[in-house]
Amino acid sequence: MITALLQHEIREENMGEISFSNHISNKKSAINSKAKLAGVAKHNLRKYHSQDYSRDNITLLYGTTNLMQDVKNVYHKEFDAALQEYNAKQTRPERRIGDYFEHVSETEQDMAVEVIIQCGDKKFWEQNSGDKIFMKQVYKQLLLKLQEYLPDFKVANAVIHFDEASPHMHVVGIPIGRGFKRGLSTKVSKRSVFTPQVLSEVLQDKMRADANHYMKAIFQQEVKEKKKGKNHDLTVAEYKVAKEEEKIEKLSTDKIGLEADILVLNHRKSTAQRKLDELDGEIESSNIFLKALRQIKQFIQSYLPFAPLIEEFANHVERGANIEAGNSFRGLLTALGELLNSFKEIIMDGLCWFPRLMRWQTSKGEVSPVFEDYRNEGYCYRLKSYMDIHTRQEYPKELIQPEIKPENRTGTIEQLAQNVEAVEKQVQLMGVKMNRSHMY
Repeated sequence: MITALLQHEIREENMGEISFSNHISNKKSAINSKAKLAGVAKHNLRKYHSQDYSRDNITLLYGTTNLMQDVKNVYHKEFDAALQEYNAKQTRPERRIGDYFEHVSETEQDMAVEVIIQCGDKKFWEQNSGDKIFMKQVYKQLLLKLQEYLPDFKVANAVIHFDEASPHMHVVGIPIGRGFKRGLSTKVSKRSVFTPQVLSEVLQDKMRADANHYMKAIFQQEVKEKKKGKNHDLTVAEYKVAKEEEKIEKLSTDKIGLEADILVLNHRKSTAQRKLDELDGEIESSNIFLKALRQIKQFIQSYLPFAPLIEEFANHVERGANIEAGNSFRGLLTALGELLNSFKEIIMDGLCWFPRLMRWQTSKGEVSPVFEDYRNEGYCYRLKSYMDIHTRQEYPKELIQPEIKPENRTGTIEQLAQNVEAVEKQVQLMGVKMNRSHMY
């Protein structure tokens, strides 16, 4: 390692700042079925063996080339004892669970979680393409740190991809929850491991600091500090959700105490009942805003990461251009192609549209483009017409195209940000009103 580092020319004057990202599978990327797990295995271990496949570009750090079996092995190791204990308590045979892995795979809950860690963006690695071999040492250390910080996230498989624009690591593991009163005492529980505090303090802060340490030692490059963006906004939203949950729990506890006072101190019933009603109102209000904040979190997770690709999609539509989404001969989709494949809604064979990505306000109403997937393979899209998102009436491309302009866009990322800001202002106003009510 020392010899390699000496051979790797490090120039102090070239020190700069590089990006760092750390994401966990969620929503559409959640691993909540065996099919989803098989899809992750196919991608992570390059099971399709494309023409670009090379063992030199796919580095396995943990586990085997059979990710499905790696996950099953963790299940048996971590849950067999709890499963045996649970089954022994069941008097009705139909309530017993034969195989916990198979049982969880049919419940639509997260049966495993994938963490993707990336240091450096495409531009950085275009300038340092010959240094990717040293990245293996960085990811080895970050994997050890992840296991140290999250002992109840049992890693089943970890692999580095060097065959894409930026080297990154895929880590698949099983989150373990303990001490449950219902069902198995030890079970799969994403919520128990990946709390808002863990997402913010561990995945964002500690792992970023570790990445900075290793990148500086090996590459003489510092990781950028966390700035306001998708990771910052996501952390804030989750933090607010956690605070609202704490507030609801405290208010609920106070409510129980007041109900006891009513029974014991009947002469104070009127005053206590009034306070009880106030607490009920606060709990209801907190629940409303908690729901709103969760929606903010979902919006951020769903759309902000795709902002550049959504902009690229909109530009194609406004030019009336076709979209080449990948290379069908090599079986590879572009980043835009992957996005379109995820958001595509089929109208009929060969015709699809993407109303959740972008819309335009026209004289015929709010419309979304209709594309002809003329090879029905998801690689080549031809702009055919426009369809009203409410009435689903279709209009010829030539009639609507002159009105498809940037100023007529609706449902944009900018509007999403304004909605987020508006809801947060409402939360603040509600907090002020509550505080004033407590003063009297």
